[in-house]
Amino acid sequence: MANNSSSFEVGIEFSSVLAAISKQIYDTPYAFLRENLQNAIDASRMQARRRNLSPGDPSLRIDIEVQGDIVRIRDRGIGMSSDDLRHLYWTIGASGKRTEEARAAGCVGMFGIGGFANLGVCEKLVVISQAEQSGGGNRTELGRSEIDGAIGLPQVALQPSTEAFPRGTIVEGVLTGPVQGNQLRQYIEEIVRYCREPIYFNDNLISGEQPGAQYEMQASTDTQTWAYEGVEISGKLFKIDHQTLGASLEGLSVAGEPSQLSGALRFEGDGLDIRKQGFKLCAHTVNTRIGVSGFIDCDLLSPTAGRDSLNAESGALVAKIVAAMEREAVLAVLESSELIEQHTRIFRYVRTNGLVGRMGNVVVQAHGGFVYSLDEVKARANSGAQIYFGAAGNAALTNVLHSRGHIIVYLPSDNHKAAAIREFLGSVGATDLKGQVEFVEQYTDLSRFEKAFLAELSETISSVYQVNRVTLTPGRLTEDIPIYVANPSSSASTSLRILVDVRHEDVAKLAQLGITSLFRSMVSAFCREYLGLTLRSRSPKFFGSGAVNLDWLAKNRSETWILLTDDIAVVNRAVRRDVVRAGDVRVVTASPGPGHIQPNSNDEGIEPKLVKIVGAGDDFAGLEGYYLRIPNSASVAYGDVIVASDDHGAVWMGNKILLLASDGLSSAFQFEVRLDRLLLTADATSLSQGAVAIEGSIQQLFGGLYFPLPHELEDYLVPTGNQEIRIEVLCDWLDFASSRSWEAREVETAA
Repeated sequence: MANNSSSFEVGIEFSSVLAAISKQIYDTPYAFLRENLQNAIDASRMQARRRNLSPGDPSLRIDIEVQGDIVRIRDRGIGMSSDDLRHLYWTIGASGKRTEEARAAGCVGMFGIGGFANLGVCEKLVVISQAEQSGGGNRTELGRSEIDGAIGLPQVALQPSTEAFPRGTIVEGVLTGPVQGNQLRQYIEEIVRYCREPIYFNDNLISGEQPGAQYEMQASTDTQTWAYEGVEISGKLFKIDHQTLGASLEGLSVAGEPSQLSGALRFEGDGLDIRKQGFKLCAHTVNTRIGVSGFIDCDLLSPTAGRDSLNAESGALVAKIVAAMEREAVLAVLESSELIEQHTRIFRYVRTNGLVGRMGNVVVQAHGGFVYSLDEVKARANSGAQIYFGAAGNAALTNVLHSRGHIIVYLPSDNHKAAAIREFLGSVGATDLKGQVEFVEQYTDLSRFEKAFLAELSETISSVYQVNRVTLTPGRLTEDIPIYVANPSSSASTSLRILVDVRHEDVAKLAQLGITSLFRSMVSAFCREYLGLTLRSRSPKFFGSGAVNLDWLAKNRSETWILLTDDIAVVNRAVRRDVVRAGDVRVVTASPGPGHIQPNSNDEGIEPKLVKIVGAGDDFAGLEGYYLRIPNSASVAYGDVIVASDDHGAVWMGNKILLLASDGLSSAFQFEVRLDRLLLTADATSLSQGAVAIEGSIQQLFGGLYFPLPHELEDYLVPTGNQEIRIEVLCDWLDFASSRSWEAREVETAA
């Protein structure tokens, strides 16, 4: 079969590609100088290895000259042949530094970006090079004008030259604008000051400084070896300035392969200089707990192309080296009480890395002016002494405990140190001083008010938090507090023992309220304030942390009812205001509006979901109509304030009806009803929405509360004949004036 296809070369708009590369790599004169100086150093290091020369040999001198807009870098390294120039320097992506020789010599670069990228900051670039013992050198040259005028790839001019004799390379760039020589010198001097190669900037030596001279050992130690996650490091730990801990790094092995490593660290501050045989690759920050600064010099580290940052693999290796040394520094600090006092920042690391058990040398203050190490406290605990810990200031309690031979350890103000000490003491059976209260005397002859307070408190704990295994003991407590849970950490199967000072001023002042609905509300607030956290942790309504148990809440916040005609109790009102007769159903006694109703003895235990009040005369006209029972959970939680709300109304839409009671100021009760069908008119047209004010008031009947229904909705909530109506009811209490005091009760409402 004939092949009619043709082929063509891939096109490239070279100037656009060059602009993109230059922007990412050599975007400033600083990057140009840095990268070409890096190449010069690499060539010198390979020459030193080939000729077995010292890196500081004068024959390997590197010169940097800056005059106006011309930057010239001359090295006396291995040099390049014409083929090297063509295929390595002037070919994007090629590199002669990916060899074993280059790695062994400690070459910094290996990317092969090529000379073209220099033209991002150069109008013209000249590269002259000669390899040792070659027949001669070569001069190559390329300018922006050749690039802009080229069709396809530009042509690099090549001609013989002896300027680099006897060996080495000269890179000369004509920059797009003049540069400040002093600024370039400061920049490059910071990078090469610790290089051993002799590097000159305008004939001034800027390299050869000894690394680590600023770290003076105050106490030397033998060389140690530390292993950490496949990395093995050798070096020494020592003190700096008599108090700061430091380390010298002397060797490295990764996965069993040895490599060059040197460095000096201070375990304070933040920021490392990363070097490769003295050449500064970058300033680098490692996430540490205690702070690490200094420098690391390692042959295994490499920068990103054209940028003063590490590549990902090198960054991970530095992180391992620092993590290993940070751990050893913390362990060394923990060996000395003196160092511990000077390095309090270690305690976050200690807790995070499971070193709390090694805190025996930590010194703590104790009640009575005593000072102990944690090892001494542990020994006392093992000998039978009871250890308490907490903040200073609970004088009444600490004096009682101390007089009985107990040890009270005061926690420091530093949060991380305090948390670490608390964890250590907890491991030896110590008890948190917070909440440790002495029961001074038990009250026996209780007044009617005191008995009522205990009874109402017990009811609140049971109904609101659903915690039923509780023992309340009245008596006087130390620390001038009104209530205390004696065994807060006991299991749910154990009775919770609560000590209550019913004669404390916070309790006694409630006596003037009498046994009223306001009194009950105040007892509920008292319970929430003093016992809320403990009761939440034991309540099935909440998780142990105090967060709402959403599964429990979803299950208990709403109730599904099936309304039948049997759920309706008809209440007949007689002419007398104080008598309500139920006709053939039942008899109750009530007063108009919110009032106290005593059911007939025959009605005990009956809880109809619907009540219809009928009567004769104008006196009761506002009470006539149907009423829907409010769920018991809402009635128990805040029924006393629901009935005090004077404004009532209803809003409906779709299949939802919202019945509202409000005080007209800042609080409201919401009683939501959801039907299993849409609200429709007789001709099956959706009502879409509606809202009315309700004249009737909430009634207290049959041991609960009943909300008046608007006449417009009776057809949807009142069953007739054999009709069955399924509804879901939910309740919420909103209090915007005192949201804090009602926060827990709002959750209780959800129950």
